[in-house]
Amino acid sequence: MNTHEEWRLARERGAETAKRPAARTACYKPRTKRLEITLTNGISLLVPIAYIEGLHEAVAADLRQIEIFGLGSALLFPALDEVVSVHALIDGVFGSKAWMRDIGRVGGSAKSEAKATAARENGKKGGRPRKAA
Repeated sequence: MNTHEEWRLARERGAETAKRPAARTACYKPRTKRLEITLTNGISLLVPIAYIEGLHEAVAADLRQIEIFGLGSALLFPALDEVVSVHALIDGVFGSKAWMRDIGRVGGSAKSEAKATAARENGKKGGRPRKAA
């Protein structure tokens, strides 16, 4: 690929990115342990820090230092040397595939009386249905 073609593709990707909402402001809310992001379209996201790969074990002092990066497409946490994609958070992606799998595993292993009751009722009906071939 020549330089002219690379520049054309980069401009196209930039134009696509510019169409998506971006971060206008971002701050850490220590009381609720959430990251609050206000987007350029006026919508605010509140994301639990525990769900975001690279931030889940950080201390509040490090989470308070946030820089909006890449025309609002990313958040930089300088004290942690972490960059979080705003567009990924909008899409519900909080980290790598492995990270997302682990979050799902933790959620699936949660125990509650409602879940136990539902499992017992399902068992009375013969258990989980077999997968169709």
